[in-house]
Amino acid sequence: MVLEFFNIKLYITQHMHDRLGKKEGVTFSKISSAVNSMKLTEGLKRPVFCDLGGTLGGASTIKVPQDPHVMSMNYLKYRFATLNDMDLNYLDRTSKAMRATYFPWVCTNVVQKHTHEPYFGQPYRILNVNRMKIAVLGAYGGYEEEKTKQVAIENLQISLKKWLRYIHSLENPDYVIVFVSNLIDEQHIDALKNSIEGAGILITGADYESDYKKQTESMTISRKHGEAVPLFHHVHNGHIMELDIRFKTRVNTFEYLGHSLAMRDEEFAKLREDIEYLDLVHRYL
Repeated sequence: MVLEFFNIKLYITQHMHDRLGKKEGVTFSKISSAVNSMKLTEGLKRPVFCDLGGTLGGASTIKVPQDPHVMSMNYLKYRFATLNDMDLNYLDRTSKAMRATYFPWVCTNVVQKHTHEPYFGQPYRILNVNRMKIAVLGAYGGYEEEKTKQVAIENLQISLKKWLRYIHSLENPDYVIVFVSNLIDEQHIDALKNSIEGAGILITGADYESDYKKQTESMTISRKHGEAVPLFHHVHNGHIMELDIRFKTRVNTFEYLGHSLAMRDEEFAKLREDIEYLDLVHRYL
């Protein structure tokens, strides 16, 4: 059955390395506890979980592929993830850990040095909701450079332009969301926004802000009928962000109605730990 009015809710995490459980703030254990509550209130409308980077990378003595962060993301049924500078600084360990994931890593501009193909495979994911096709495209916001003899970072704007054209010509999506991890050149944000034609929302990562009051403010945006839809840009500077996008089904298409955005660090930090999840990762705590 196709619904006339529907929404898609995404929970976007970042900087979750070494945040499994039994500590202050947002942890995978508390996120798991929240998911269990959502199943009771939202029925089959499970939100989409995804990651903006900073989860796999970091100094660690844990042997892969039994990486607890990968285990956590698989357990919570993440749909996709991208990489930030911390992940790329530990690229060898990150690459080995990624082999055990059940979801794709989307990153347009981290490429094989000689072929210029995305190093981690197809850099986008298609989500089907209420017969609507939503494309999510990921990229790394750091500088162009050579990471290893095999891996290089391409120009962000050129890479996004190329892959947005590719997605629209091949997949013909109804809506596109772009995720860019830890955008370093913030002064070039306008140039970046101008380079991503054909997208509805741009989410860029930032350093973690521990003061909840200084994190990105909650907002709700509603579109007036007939009004042109601009590109919306939001900065993710916490551990977990909630993005809720509303649509209406038309005869041959889908209409964007608006969206709401909120940082959920403060609420999730107050939740109890999920005992079943802690049992899964107990040897790593």
